[in-house]
Amino acid sequence: MNNKINELIHANDKIIILRHKNPDLDAYGSQFGLYYALKANFPNKEIYAVGDTNALNHFQPLDDIDSSLYQESLVFILDTVAKQMLEGSLYEQAKTLVLIDHHQNDPDIRYDYYLRDTDSSSCAEMVAKFLFESNLQVPQNSASALYTGIVSDTGRFLYKSVSSSTFAISGKLLDKGIDIQSIYAGMYSEPLRMKRLKAIFFSTVEFSNNGIAYRKNDLNFLKENNIDSYSVSRGMVNQMSGIDEVSIWANFTFEEKTGKILCELRSKTIPIVDIAKKYGGGGHLLACGCSVLSWEETDLIIKDLDQLLEEINHG
Repeated sequence: MNNKINELIHANDKIIILRHKNPDLDAYGSQFGLYYALKANFPNKEIYAVGDTNALNHFQPLDDIDSSLYQESLVFILDTVAKQMLEGSLYEQAKTLVLIDHHQNDPDIRYDYYLRDTDSSSCAEMVAKFLFESNLQVPQNSASALYTGIVSDTGRFLYKSVSSSTFAISGKLLDKGIDIQSIYAGMYSEPLRMKRLKAIFFSTVEFSNNGIAYRKNDLNFLKENNIDSYSVSRGMVNQMSGIDEVSIWANFTFEEKTGKILCELRSKTIPIVDIAKKYGGGGHLLACGCSVLSWEETDLIIKDLDQLLEEINHG
């Protein structure tokens, strides 16, 4: 598959690189890692990085392109294979569509080629591996983006998805001369206001009968604290991690733009991805999510997680 994708890159003069909406650092890292590498290796090709943006984008502005370009381009979608995770549907017009992803979901979109590795720690690791195995040049800015994606999606190499391959590829990226001190400072330093808001968030966490920790963040919470949905949804879910008594936790956040509720589900050791899939989402075994239309549905998710934990505890 790597050879075929490499052939497609060489054969196409126009390349568009997408990833899921509300991007996290793995989505950004894999997107810009591939973008910078292709720009360095193929300076005469038209290469675009496209999509929405947020406060995590410390790389560069995204490209604004004419929709007609999709019909003439090789299009990559990174870090998702789910329609509900994509912004718009222009990708459906792609001349050739390639998916690169490490999640548990099966694709619900049309594609021509699909590079899948559910054992990979991150999409960024997959992109880095592809670049190295294809003997393509990996410039420093590409290596920095890819390393950022790996570090973010592994929780600084903490999660079970980390393998010897993860460390080997990370070592190759380090050899490109990247500044890891700057990368970590950019990822983990934050304003005092956010520290205080996280304290407020944690002080109002609730618990189910079987110890599921959860937080419901409504529109009032977002407006009162002048914060966007994504910064609360993804950015604060792990405020509930690392508690001895809590093995599963969930963060539910209203998104004004869509009217949906973003659901982030996490677990220490118990696979929970099937519950995310039940509500139209997916992801990893222990870190996944979905979107629902009502707070009543979030109660159903809590109930399902509660029941799962009860079955495990009394199995």
